[in-house]
Amino acid sequence: MRVVEVPDDVRDQCTQLGSGVVYALKVLCAQLVDDPLRGVPGWDPSMYVVHVDGETFEDCPALDVHYAYGPPALDEGVVQVRRVDVLPHVPARMAAPEPVGPSERPLEDAVQARQATEAWQRIESWLRRHAPTTHAALKSGASEAELAALEAVLGVRIPVPLRALWRQCAGSRDVHGAGLFPDHGWALMDLDAVARSYQWHITSQRQWEQQFGAEEGMPLWKSSWFPFCSWSVTDLSHGRFVDGETGETGSWGETAERTVEDESLTMLLEEMADRLEYPKLFPGYEPGLIGGMLVWGPPHAPDERALWEPWNG
Repeated sequence: MRVVEVPDDVRDQCTQLGSGVVYALKVLCAQLVDDPLRGVPGWDPSMYVVHVDGETFEDCPALDVHYAYGPPALDEGVVQVRRVDVLPHVPARMAAPEPVGPSERPLEDAVQARQATEAWQRIESWLRRHAPTTHAALKSGASEAELAALEAVLGVRIPVPLRALWRQCAGSRDVHGAGLFPDHGWALMDLDAVARSYQWHITSQRQWEQQFGAEEGMPLWKSSWFPFCSWSVTDLSHGRFVDGETGETGSWGETAERTVEDESLTMLLEEMADRLEYPKLFPGYEPGLIGGMLVWGPPHAPDERALWEPWNG
């Protein structure tokens, strides 16, 4: 039986904020008993944050409730509410745009979808032949209903090349050898991880604006940025995203720094396919194999380097 602890100082804070906040916290605690992982993971181990919409409960503003769950912060099965943040009204420019209707550029979209699909099929074909362990970690493609559900949750339209990729493969399983993208072996995120990561970043942006103001420095996250791969299947502290407005890719890390690149997702997939099929034509990191796994290298770890076999085509 899980236990949800609410320290006295947090209870007192909610009481001062009003009966609506007290009731919202009571409902959330009941939900956490059934689903302690409903929140978005934070940077620190065992820490999560869940957003409470201000319109859900009467006389309750929008809240971010921070809580800890399980080891290493707490004993197994224990949930503890650590902090309740009252959020200001989200400015219109940060509100996620509503999904739009049919594309106004059907021909251009069709070309982009075809290019991304063909590039991915080249990658998958190479994995099937030469890296069966990594290929076996790939999930099947998402349905249009699943992609529409993701758009409804996030409130933004999925970029065309990314939609084409997810129609072919909707992420990787959490198994050994799931690393895929060069040069660090990024793993392809599944749709649940995409939603968690996106919502976490949007929450961080909201908190940044609350503390420093809307115009202070580069935004932590734009509503048009879609995460698609991460450091590993379960480690979302580093990753890459596609900007739905510009088509550019970018990356994020554990700090507030975000890097936006000129390269599009299609260009990234095509270069990866070229590096796999014609490795001798490219300098820098190169594909290799360890027991049926794709490993970009040469690896830094001595034990991996001893097992690693470069792929020369």
